[in-house]
Amino acid sequence: MHLLTKNDCLKGLARKLRFSQRKRCYLVSLAVAALVVYFVYKNITSSFHCYDSGVEWKINKFCKRYKNVGSSGYMCSDLCGNSNVYWDFRCPDPPLELHHPNRFQTKKLDTTLNIIQAVPNENYEKLFWVDSYYRKEHYPTETEYENIVKRYISNKYNMDIPFDKMRTLLRLGHKHRELFFHQSMRDSWNLVQNHEYVMLNMYDEKDLFPYIAENCGEMFVTEYLNAVEFAEDQRYGSHIDLDRWRYHIKIAVLILDYVAELEQHELQMCHVDLRRFGINNNRLKYDDVRYLFPEYTINRKISSGTQCASDDDCRFMFCQSECNREKQRCESTVLNNNVQIVCEKIFLGSSGYPGILITHKTPDRLKELLERCARPVTDRDVARARPRGTSEELKKLLYNELTNIYEKLAAINAP
Repeated sequence: MHLLTKNDCLKGLARKLRFSQRKRCYLVSLAVAALVVYFVYKNITSSFHCYDSGVEWKINKFCKRYKNVGSSGYMCSDLCGNSNVYWDFRCPDPPLELHHPNRFQTKKLDTTLNIIQAVPNENYEKLFWVDSYYRKEHYPTETEYENIVKRYISNKYNMDIPFDKMRTLLRLGHKHRELFFHQSMRDSWNLVQNHEYVMLNMYDEKDLFPYIAENCGEMFVTEYLNAVEFAEDQRYGSHIDLDRWRYHIKIAVLILDYVAELEQHELQMCHVDLRRFGINNNRLKYDDVRYLFPEYTINRKISSGTQCASDDDCRFMFCQSECNREKQRCESTVLNNNVQIVCEKIFLGSSGYPGILITHKTPDRLKELLERCARPVTDRDVARARPRGTSEELKKLLYNELTNIYEKLAAINAP
C-alpha cells in the first residue's frame, strides 16, 4: 500500500486548483465586472455626486420602506402610490455649488418642486426609550413631546415657538391610534432635528425662503424658485450689452435688499451661491439654508472653544472668526457680516472668476466701493459690532451708487 507523502498531497491540490487559460480569463472578467458594478453603485448612491438614476433609487428605497413600515404625512399616497402625481425625479437644476446628497427635484403634475430628505446625522437624538425587561419602546405623550420640541428649539436656536406655529412644525397625525401616532411622532422628530426644515418653518411668514408644501415621513416638499438668469460658464468680466448690464445691477440691488432683511431678523449667511437666489412673484428668495443660521446659533458654534492654531481653524465656511493665540482656543463670535460676504463672493469675485458687477462697463467709482465693501479696513468702512464686516454707511453708498447707475441705464432705453 502506497502512503501519500505531504509533498504528494500538495501536488494533488495544486493540480485541482490549476485553471485552464479559459477559466482564468472567465474569473478575471467576473472579478472586473463585480468591481465595475460596485463602483457604479457607489457612484450612483454617492454623497458627493448626483445622478438622476441615484435619485430614482433613493425615492424607490424610501417608498419600499414606507409600504413595509408606514410613514405619516398627506403626500405619502401621492409620492409612493401608483397615481404618478409625483414624477420626473432628478438632480437639482441648477446644480448646487456645494452638493446636497438628500435634495432632489420633482414635478407634482405640472408644477416643479424640490424634495428634501431629513436624514438623521451623527447628532441625532432618539425620542423613545426601551425598558430593559420587556424591551418595549416608551414614547412621550403629545404634551410632553411638544415640551421636548420647545426646549430643543430654544436651546439650539434661542427661539420660542408661537402657538400657531406648533402644528405646522410638528405635523402629527393618527392621534387616536397609538402605533401610528408613535410612527408619526418619530417622523416629526426626524424633521425637527433637520436644520433646513426648522429654518423654512420658523421663518415661513417672512417670505425669505421657499415654503414647505407637504411631507411624507422625513421627506418634505418645498417651493421651486425660478433661479436668477446667469449662465453657469459666463465670465462676467467679459463684454456684455447694456440690457445685460442693467440686469446685473438690478439683481445686485435686490440682493442688497434681501441681505438687509436677513440682518433685520438677525440671520447670518455662512455660504452664498448666486444660483440659489430665485425670484417668484417678484420676490427674491434664497433656497439653500444649510449654511444660514440665526446669529445666536452660528456664534455659539463658532466660539465653542475648539482648539486652534490660526484664525482659519475658527472660521466656518465664509463666516470669519479668530483664534485666541494665548489659549489656542476659538472663542470669538462671527467677525464679518452678510454684506461683506456678498460683496466679496458675488459682486466683486476674484481675478479668475470676476463677480457679477465686474465688467468692462463697471465705473471706477463702483469698483472702488466694491473693493472697500469686500475688504473693509478704515474705521468708516468697518461695521461697529463686526471688525471684519462692512459698515452701514458703506452699504448705503454702494446701494445709492447701484440705484443711480440703474436709473441712468433705464433712461437710455426709455422711449
